[in-house]
Amino acid sequence: MALRFLLFFALVYLFVSVLRSVFSWRRQQRDLRRREETKLGEEMVLDPQCQSYLPKGSALLRGGFYFCSEQCARLYLARPPS
Repeated sequence: MALRFLLFFALVYLFVSVLRSVFSWRRQQRDLRRREETKLGEEMVLDPQCQSYLPKGSALLRGGFYFCSEQCARLYLARPPS
């Protein structure tokens, strides 16, 4: 009986350890992607359509402005000049 409990707790411990390592690995990968996307020290530019800042290296240059997506560029550039 005691052997069953020990085996059960050992399996639960092993299962929890595997889950922790998987979630830790996923968190590390996500953080690495975020760091690569923002590239600390890279110039940030403002999208005039949605008013969001993004790294210049990942922005789209259209009509002298930087945009986060083609959709924002189309919407902004289609507006009549004010």
